[in-house]
Amino acid sequence: MASQAVAHEAEHHAPPPNVDADVVTRELIATTTGASGRFKAWTWGLGILSVVGIVALILKFIDQGDDSTKWGYVAALVSFLLSVTGGAPMVAMAPVMAKANWVRPITRIAALFSFAGVATIIMLIPLVAILPPLVTEGARRRTVWYMAPDYSPHFWTTLSLVLLLITGIALFYSAALPDFASMRDHSTGWRQRLGKRLARGWVGTDVQWRTLRMRIGMFGSFYFLILVFVNFLVSTDFGQSMVPGWRDAIFPMYHTVSGFQAGVAGVVIALYFSRKYMKLEKYIHLDAFWSLGRLLFALTLLWIYFFYSSFIVFWYGRSENDIATLDLLIKGPMIYAFFAGMILLWFVPWWILIWNKVRRGTAMMVVGSFVILIGLLIDRIRTFVPAWSVPGDQIHQKWLKVIPETVWPDIFDILIMAGGISLVAFIVMMMTRVIPVLSVWQVQEFNLLAKPIRYMKGHATLVAKPD
Repeated sequence: MASQAVAHEAEHHAPPPNVDADVVTRELIATTTGASGRFKAWTWGLGILSVVGIVALILKFIDQGDDSTKWGYVAALVSFLLSVTGGAPMVAMAPVMAKANWVRPITRIAALFSFAGVATIIMLIPLVAILPPLVTEGARRRTVWYMAPDYSPHFWTTLSLVLLLITGIALFYSAALPDFASMRDHSTGWRQRLGKRLARGWVGTDVQWRTLRMRIGMFGSFYFLILVFVNFLVSTDFGQSMVPGWRDAIFPMYHTVSGFQAGVAGVVIALYFSRKYMKLEKYIHLDAFWSLGRLLFALTLLWIYFFYSSFIVFWYGRSENDIATLDLLIKGPMIYAFFAGMILLWFVPWWILIWNKVRRGTAMMVVGSFVILIGLLIDRIRTFVPAWSVPGDQIHQKWLKVIPETVWPDIFDILIMAGGISLVAFIVMMMTRVIPVLSVWQVQEFNLLAKPIRYMKGHATLVAKPD
């Protein structure tokens, strides 16, 4: 029994076995070719659902484009997609800046979610067209845009999402230059031509490596700033400003933190399936899941902290504004969504992730991540559907005097939500056909910097810190 325990610890803590650099390059680049039948079936299915969702979005706009109360589920979907696709690349940036060695095999998977921001922009287009202007019949809505032009929310929200997409792709490309050079030297066909074009003469000089690390830091910092700004705009312009009397300075940060939580959950799921079905156990070691589990657990606790910090103000304020806001968002038409979101987004993940055995494995980590994403979707529905259900003629009141009835999704909403989520998964999966799902140079760097050692009666990983 003792020898089995020691072997298990060694398997958990030890990095992948030392593999020759050329072998690492060939094996990881080979993951872009030879897709299995299961992979092709999933991509076809997700692609079809994506097309159906976009068609449903167009038909809904043609049929219900003049009634903003019918678009709450699309607004919730936009917020959900922003949280997942926007929060995931932060895993590729924040731990790297903290010089965490475990994150090196994960950065590519996290960065690929940047491309899925296209889905968020597509779903945002009709909402921008339907969002009421700031001034209607001489009355100005209560928003953060004091004395601003009428269509400031429409312009700045769209521009910020486009900038987030561009910055995320720039962050991805900055870190992928060495891998494009590897594709140029080890691939064939269109992948070799693409690698040659995008590598831009990369040969790995000291100047090129310094420039690469500088660009990663620069675009990573820009990405974080833009992401917080986008969350602020979406949560205020498409949430709070739609409800008269809803004033909450904490809600934008609550929206941002829950987005980080969803991003980490999305990376855990993508990492698990990449490791299992692409046979990458040699390179995606269990320490990565352990570290992501701790990060996910911390963000789960932060979620309840920010929710409580926001809720307590309304609960003890007891003004007409506060009571109306609680009746609309918590006690009213979405009370069941509130309890479901609370259980799935906080209580269940907390109870799962609190155990060390769960965080040291993979299966329950994935279960917890799926639970978090489902809970976040329900929580976004609980927030944005009631907000958009307020009739346009009541949006200029001091507070909401009549609480709308529960708005249930129609067939368009169901197809749009299924299509939007499928489009994100489809884009991420297709990008793994273009570039290796793991960063070749960062995996090789990990192997150079880490090695297993005996520590007292157990095993540990010795990590070098060259910079």
